[in-house]
Amino acid sequence: MFRQATPASPLPDAVTSWLVVLGAQKPSPATLQAYRRDLLGVGGRLAALAGGSLADVTVADLSRPLLRAAFADWASDHAVASVRRAHSAWSSFFDFLVSEGVVEGNPMAGIPKPKTPTVLPRTIRARDGVERLLITAGQPDPAARQPWPTRDLALAATFCVTGVREAEAAALDVGSLEGEPGARRLRVVGKGNKARPVPITSSLDDLLSVYQQERRARFPAHDLGHPATALFVDVRGRRLTVHQIRYLIERLYVRAGIRAQVPAGALVHALRHTFATSALEAGADVVELQELLGHASLETTRRYLSATGEGLRQVISAHPGQAALRRAVTAGGDLPD
Repeated sequence: MFRQATPASPLPDAVTSWLVVLGAQKPSPATLQAYRRDLLGVGGRLAALAGGSLADVTVADLSRPLLRAAFADWASDHAVASVRRAHSAWSSFFDFLVSEGVVEGNPMAGIPKPKTPTVLPRTIRARDGVERLLITAGQPDPAARQPWPTRDLALAATFCVTGVREAEAAALDVGSLEGEPGARRLRVVGKGNKARPVPITSSLDDLLSVYQQERRARFPAHDLGHPATALFVDVRGRRLTVHQIRYLIERLYVRAGIRAQVPAGALVHALRHTFATSALEAGADVVELQELLGHASLETTRRYLSATGEGLRQVISAHPGQAALRRAVTAGGDLPD
């Protein structure tokens, strides 16, 4: 039963009230769980500092000094990203309390938040790495009981030429393929259940068609005309999970002889990063790349400019002032002292 939050509400009850209201925005279950975990986690630190239990903490107890101390304690054994996520959750929670008239203001502006460290995207370093991966994917895996090279190639190619996330690929359905021949695209559902169109080339479209033809022969009972049918399946006909996708991609790295070139902890994500940096080096616009990758913030996409170096160099070289400088130098001979 929904309970209106009040200053006297225990913190867990107030959090539940907020999450109920937040549910109208259709966030993913994982997002709601993360919010609850961050709010109650910091709340537990706050309760310990106050000498009580979490159940004893009320909304009225959430003073700025106590919150500041709780976040300092939380930061002592949590990564920067976790602290920033918790800070964001608490800020949104207080926005809700302010809108409901439960508190007068949001104290989170006075709570220090760690800066995001500059972490460059981790790509596959070898220039021919992606090509070797795709060539390998098109060959039967000698260690597999039921090798399916066309499926493996279609999956790997999707990562290499669209930059989708592993979870996004696992969630793709037959109906995710949209558009007329020559203007085909994938409807990708990313973080926050936000959908975005990702154009695909005729090469990938043809490859996916061949894969579906083989699948039809393997699994005649599959309804490939139903839009909700999974796009990528395992050798038993079930939707591929994220863990299965990681295993398949890692096997391809090993067989291609490039496993050592793939950064630790970025088995599939390395292909997304490689796609992004290659797109920028080929002249893609940062804003367009942001839309393709489904980044909420342009700053996230800008990291790829730093990762490649060549991206910034091309932007500078293409500036009209560079052409004017070259013309002036050519016309004037030696530059003046």
